Amino acid sequence: MANINPHKTLFFDDSIRNIQTAKLTGLGTVLVGCSQRKKGVDYALESIHNIREALPELWDSVEKVKDGCYSHEIGIETRVQA
Repeated sequence: MANINPHKTLFFDDSIRNIQTAKLTGLGTVLVGCSQRKKGVDYALESIHNIREALPELWDSVEKVKDGCYSHEIGIETRVQA
């Protein structure tokens, strides 16, 4: 429905049930509100404010775009209402 590549998409949620469902669809997953990674979760963040430290590669890609060295589009946010 959102026309995204699930292998290049991170799903953020504070519900382990929602995270596990997202993982089954092939999305990368980030559990927010817990510092301990659980089974089936790619990343765990105590707070969304820790994202830069936990996933520095996201900002590396943005810096490459600013330098003109990265030729692919980067999706920052996609909202889907189901």
